[in-house]
Amino acid sequence: MAAVIETNKLTKKYDGRAVVDQLTFTVPQGSIFGFLGPNGAGKTTTFAMLCGFIRPSGGDAVVLGQPLSNLPRHLMSALPQDAKFHPERTLKDSLIFMAQLQGMDKQKAAAEAKRVLEAVELLDAAKFRGKTLSHGMAKRFGVAQAFLGTPELVLLDEPTEGLDPKNSQTVRDMIKAMAGKSTVLVSSHNLAEIEDLCDEALILDKGKLVTQASISELTGRNQQILIQLGTAGSINALKNLSSVTAVEASDDGKSLRVSLNLAPGERPEPAITEILSTLISTGATVGTVVRGKSLQERFLELT
Repeated sequence: MAAVIETNKLTKKYDGRAVVDQLTFTVPQGSIFGFLGPNGAGKTTTFAMLCGFIRPSGGDAVVLGQPLSNLPRHLMSALPQDAKFHPERTLKDSLIFMAQLQGMDKQKAAAEAKRVLEAVELLDAAKFRGKTLSHGMAKRFGVAQAFLGTPELVLLDEPTEGLDPKNSQTVRDMIKAMAGKSTVLVSSHNLAEIEDLCDEALILDKGKLVTQASISELTGRNQQILIQLGTAGSINALKNLSSVTAVEASDDGKSLRVSLNLAPGERPEPAITEILSTLISTGATVGTVVRGKSLQERFLELT
C-alpha cells in the first residue's frame, strides 16, 4: 500500500534539546492512523512540521508525494488542538469563505458548508458567531472545517478533547466515514478511542519512536486472551493443548491469561473455541473473554 506520509530521521530541536528526535515512520494511504504518546512526547511538534507550520532542524519528510518545502496544502486539512476561529464571522460564512479558498463557487461552497455543519449537528447554530461558541461547539466546528471539501489527508490533534460522550461519538462517526476516502491522522490521549478508530498507530516517548504497528499487533489480539471465570477449571488441561504456549493464572484462579500458538495468518477463533471448550469440560464456568491487552495496557508498558 502506498504511503501518504514518509518521514526520515525527522528532528526538531529547541535550545539544543531534541523535542522530536530522528523520527522515521510511514502512514499508509486510506488508513485511520493513531499518533500516541504522553505529554511532551513530541506529537504536536511533529504535526506542526508535517503541516508546514514549523521547519525541522534535521531529517526530512514526504507528504502526499511532496517534500515539506513544497507541501500540497490544497490537498490537506488540519485541526490543531487549540484551534481558534474568526470571532465575528458566523459559522456558515466562515465555512463558505474557506470552501471558496479551495476553489468552489459560492453555490457549491454553501452546500458544502451545510453538509459539514449538519454532520456535526451544528446546522441550527449556522448563524452563531465564532466568539459565542462553547468549548464543545468549537471542537465540533473545528472538525467540520477539517472535513470541508475532499482533502486527501486530514490531521486531527485531540479532536474529541472535552466533548461529552454523544458529541465524541458524532466526531468518531465522521472520522470513520472518511476511511478509505481520505487518510486521517489522529492524535489523542483517549486510548480507547484510538483502539476503536484506528487501523494502525505509532507510540512516541521523549521525541523518539517507540513502536509502529497495527492495532491488532499492538494489543496482541491474535496472541493472547484474558478469561474471567465464574468457577475455576483445570489449568493443566489447557497447557496440554497445541494451540497454547503459556497460561498465567491469578492468585484465586478466576482470571487466566492464555498465550496462543498460531501460525502466521492463522485465525485465533478455532483456538479460542478449543480453549473454552476444554475449560468447560473440566468444570469451569466462563464469564468474559477479552482478546489481547487493551491499548492502554500496552501504552503503559511501552512508555
